[in-house]
Amino acid sequence: PPAKTWALPTIMQRAIASNVWSRVGGRPSLRKMPVRWLNLHEYQSAEIMREHGVSTPKGGVAKTPEEAYQVAKALGSNNMVIKAQVLAGGRGLGTFDNGFKGGVHVGVKTPEEIKEMAAKMIGQKLITKQTGAAGRICNTVAVVEAVQTKVEKYFAILMDRAYGGPLIVASAQG
Repeated sequence: PPAKTWALPTIMQRAIASNVWSRVGGRPSLRKMPVRWLNLHEYQSAEIMREHGVSTPKGGVAKTPEEAYQVAKALGSNNMVIKAQVLAGGRGLGTFDNGFKGGVHVGVKTPEEIKEMAAKMIGQKLITKQTGAAGRICNTVAVVEAVQTKVEKYFAILMDRAYGGPLIVASAQG
């Protein structure tokens, strides 16, 4: 009889587990776990911030050198920034596989310079410390008006898997 007293909970546990597994698509070791990808380029983040009233530099994005020229021309500024939109840190110190140095250029004076730089960035791989030798392809550049910054801060919201929720990371340095 003692064996039967502990057997009942074991049978119930198996029945409950079987019911749960069938609802979620099979045994936990066999079911496919959901994957969430939330990787935003800088320009996408800026669009979201603008929609919610956060001030961001004027500008736009381009997928071709001609588009970059048009964005720069529309800005009408003689102090612009062109940034490779690649999901990696250290873009400013990176090198493109064609030898062009830097994924971020500040103080660009003319739309013609923007077009020339965009031609050296778009379609090329940017190699940074984070990408390793494989690099990441640059399909888009952001062209924005340069702004004078007093203080620069870095801010990110990450998903903490151990905690199961958002984690905020902020730093005075990159």
